[in-house]
Amino acid sequence: MRLLHSILGVLALLSIVAQARTSFFKDICSSKNYHCRMKCNPDEHAIKYCADWTICCKRKRIQFRGKKW
Repeated sequence: MRLLHSILGVLALLSIVAQARTSFFKDICSSKNYHCRMKCNPDEHAIKYCADWTICCKRKRIQFRGKKW
């Protein structure tokens, strides 16, 4: 019985921490390099959800290198 209560307590604690973390980081898509859209452009990738459930997109870093020889 004690084991069951401790397992349920740990699960409850983890669910509370996960909800607090997602609500804390949800609105951080306001930089000039991030954009909230319904779909990311081909040169961008999704980071997280914005406050209105759009997707926070960030431009991909593509480095072009010169010829190897």
